[in-house]
Amino acid sequence: MPHNFHVHDVQFRVLEVNGEAPSGALRGPKDTVFVPNGTTMKLAMRFDGPADPNTPYMYHCHLLYHEDQGMMGQFVVVENSRQAGGPGRHQHQHQHQH
Repeated sequence: MPHNFHVHDVQFRVLEVNGEAPSGALRGPKDTVFVPNGTTMKLAMRFDGPADPNTPYMYHCHLLYHEDQGMMGQFVVVENSRQAGGPGRHQHQHQHQH
């Protein structure tokens, strides 16, 4: 199936489409790109902010059905020789009144 691929908080450039240079419509900065069925794209992203091993970026398909089916993920950007942090701990406290 085709996908509208999106990355949060960063623009990217399409370097290759199925191993070939991208067409004119795919050149230039993007934050979302249409990926036809069976297509492989190579993307280049520039991260200008400081690397944070504990704050992930998110990517997902903009087709809601695909997003609902789990076509999304997260990644972190780290400096050379650093490692990604672990998942954040969510503390949830319940208060009961009797």
